[in-house]
Amino acid sequence: MKFRYNKKYVAEIFFDHIARIDSYVLCGMVYGGEIQEFASIFEPPYKSNLFNKGCFSFVSSGEQSKLFSGDFGGAIKTPTPGMVGEVCAHIRSVLEDFYIPKILACIKPEKRTISDVLSSPDQYAYPAVFIHCAAKLGSAGETRDQIEKAIKSRSIVKDKSYDTPLLVEFL
Repeated sequence: MKFRYNKKYVAEIFFDHIARIDSYVLCGMVYGGEIQEFASIFEPPYKSNLFNKGCFSFVSSGEQSKLFSGDFGGAIKTPTPGMVGEVCAHIRSVLEDFYIPKILACIKPEKRTISDVLSSPDQYAYPAVFIHCAAKLGSAGETRDQIEKAIKSRSIVKDKSYDTPLLVEFL
């Protein structure tokens, strides 16, 4: 599934089959959109959390919530013919209720954007920069408590001299 914003593809969600365990994982990434365009002007003095050029990326096997699979492995076994309907209903539900809204909140700032970063900062290339850009583009007034949490988080503030001034601006 690909997402467009301003007539350009900016994100995607896809399944990846792992043959050795005959299972599927869910993957996704955001590589464009309002927040990414703004964030691209920043050059943090440290490495990105991601191995790709996106601003956000996930693989269900690496997630703590295990919403996709419901178990520790983060993958869904290839279903038997009798289970296909049930598995597809589950996948549709988690896509609609969690993954698609999370992707959309990475493209354009929404009320949930900063809390999403706080809940899984390792899925964002530069979490402090991302929060700064989302707050600047969105309504920063509603995010004060979240910004305070972000400043205290070592997973978000990688370089105090660089990241903290980006966030303190909104307090």
